[in-house]
Amino acid sequence: MNLLKLPGDKKRDKLNFIIRFTALIGFLFIFGFIGITKLMKLQIVEGSHYASLSQRNFTAQQTVQAARGQIADANGVLLNANKTVYKVIVQRAFFPYGQENEIIERTLAILKEYDETWTDSIPVSTTAPFEFYDVNEKTLETFKKNIGVNLDATVENCVKALFDNFNISEDYDADTARAIAGVRYEMKLRDFSHINRFTLAVDISFQTVVNLKERSISLPGVDIIVEPMRVYNEGLVAAHTRGTIGVISAEEYEELKEQGYDLNDIIGKSGIESAMEAILRGENGTRTIVRNLHGIAVSDEITIPTKPGNSVMLTLDSRFQQDLQNILENHISWLRTLDQTYDNTGYNRRGLNTKGGAVSVIEVKTGRVLGMASFPSYDINEYITDYEAVLNADLDPLFNRAAFGRYRPGSSFKTLTSVAGLYNNVIDRNSTISCGGTYHAFSDFKPKCHELNGHGSLNVMGALKWSCNIFYYETGRRMGIDALVEAAQSLGIGTNLGLESGSAAGRMTTPAIYEELMGYAFNEGDTVQAAIGQSETLVTPLHLAVMAASIAGGGVRYKPYIVDSVWNYDYSELIYKTEPLIVDTYATDRPDVYQIVNEGMVSVSDTVNWPPNHLNWQFDYLPYRVASKTGTAQVGDGTYNSTVVGFYPAEDPVIAFAVVLENSDFSRYMIRNIIDAYFYNAYEPDINEDGLIASPWKRWDEEKRNRLTGN
Repeated sequence: MNLLKLPGDKKRDKLNFIIRFTALIGFLFIFGFIGITKLMKLQIVEGSHYASLSQRNFTAQQTVQAARGQIADANGVLLNANKTVYKVIVQRAFFPYGQENEIIERTLAILKEYDETWTDSIPVSTTAPFEFYDVNEKTLETFKKNIGVNLDATVENCVKALFDNFNISEDYDADTARAIAGVRYEMKLRDFSHINRFTLAVDISFQTVVNLKERSISLPGVDIIVEPMRVYNEGLVAAHTRGTIGVISAEEYEELKEQGYDLNDIIGKSGIESAMEAILRGENGTRTIVRNLHGIAVSDEITIPTKPGNSVMLTLDSRFQQDLQNILENHISWLRTLDQTYDNTGYNRRGLNTKGGAVSVIEVKTGRVLGMASFPSYDINEYITDYEAVLNADLDPLFNRAAFGRYRPGSSFKTLTSVAGLYNNVIDRNSTISCGGTYHAFSDFKPKCHELNGHGSLNVMGALKWSCNIFYYETGRRMGIDALVEAAQSLGIGTNLGLESGSAAGRMTTPAIYEELMGYAFNEGDTVQAAIGQSETLVTPLHLAVMAASIAGGGVRYKPYIVDSVWNYDYSELIYKTEPLIVDTYATDRPDVYQIVNEGMVSVSDTVNWPPNHLNWQFDYLPYRVASKTGTAQVGDGTYNSTVVGFYPAEDPVIAFAVVLENSDFSRYMIRNIIDAYFYNAYEPDINEDGLIASPWKRWDEEKRNRLTGN
């Protein structure tokens, strides 16, 4: 229905329009006023505040690793040195929370693309199906404890715990998830935080650096730095002595944190690297990086410079050290390949089953360690790249037998018993003791001589030459254990030698030691066993070399040392040089004692020339005489070790040496090679057509040998 509008209606409509329009204008004015006021406040009142926000920068500090001091041999040849490398690090200040796994995955993908390795110490295989690595029980227990599982947890339990602990998505494939977990676990161990960066990879290629830089926008917190890295030149040379470095452990950190170390520091783990840590360690610096909200670096500078560590020079000559190692290894190889009998002599050979051995050589008049070889040994670089293989190799190549192997000295100890007997006047140059093969001083204990038919009547020189047990049983009984112990300790046996790189203390048979170990009282029968180097006396090859040097030096015992000097980093400034140190003396007022023993030891060397048809063993071609004493020490399980000590030249000794071969024989046939290598640079073993050691001796003089043998 249509309605007709009246004239009053138009007036009302117009009035309503005016009211609405006026209200709209009013609202617009009010809102405009509020907006202008707010804008004025933002621009004028709070303008400086928001301007600062727009320019806000984030500052982070990195520890810059100082160059570690170097280790060189006696000729300045660098053994443990440094090279500058690229490292991938992660900084918490720029590493977004909640995105850790994604960023790690992207970074690892790049590293994997270029065959780089990264830090990962989880004892679980990196690919599925997952398995535990072959590690020791303690390592596995520590890992399980760190991830919060029971000690009986399976590998599946451990992997699940890792994924749960670090919120690793199921969207990742198993291998990728395992890789991320390895990095996250290592970050936790390294206490990754705003003050502790995490080093993900070391010594990456320049191509990898370029690709990481190109993709840096998607890798916030990941950075590339340039720092020194340890390198080990000539990795086979003196591996035990030089030692290695590694990342500080949690246990080490607890002990060292008060000295300024943090959980990302590198410290010496063994050998000189560990013993000289305070010398080699430099002072780290600080790098300060400022970035804006967009992640762009505003400034990057070294605010505290690094200070490199001081360097060490050893007493070892690399060439001679390697010769010693080769002499030892070749001799053992040769022993293991010989028949049970030697030529037509019927000589029983125990060398076929030689296990290991060691050689120590020191300078008589100073105590300088000239060489220490241990077999088996290892290559430091192989140790770095494949630790498990070296760790699990046969006969424990990581064990330094020269400084830490403890052995009964056997008859080589008779040199010391001779010195003590002469000094205490229980024997003299001309006195003799009769050997009938059996010792009859005790009614209930009748030890034998190795010569069952006896040696007859011998003086001390003859007793040394033929190593007569009966002579030394009686000398020891007459002298008593106290006098023997005094001489032994004065000449180094049973003492801590104080070698910088470390060494075992060993022990001398004493009533106190004996009663502690055996549980019953010491008696004269035990004394006579101690007098021939048996009983409970244990020595290292280094102890034996020190004993030989002390006898060669007329009763003066020097402290053995292997650090020749300390220098500034680049060896341009000497800081200090080790001076020879006399630590004890014995019978120095009786030079006749040492002259008599010297003569006896020279006569021992004459027996090394037998059998006569093997002239490689002989000392005939040497310009001076050799003083030596052999030993065959019972181990206690039906096996024997072979020992020899000595010095050269006998007339004016320069070097003293000691050799121990485990479950072996004929250590004395190494003497000639040691002398040749040190004095004449003449060691060269014979290799047959099969590449085997035909003879461990250099063919010294073929013309003279052929003439003497009638060939």
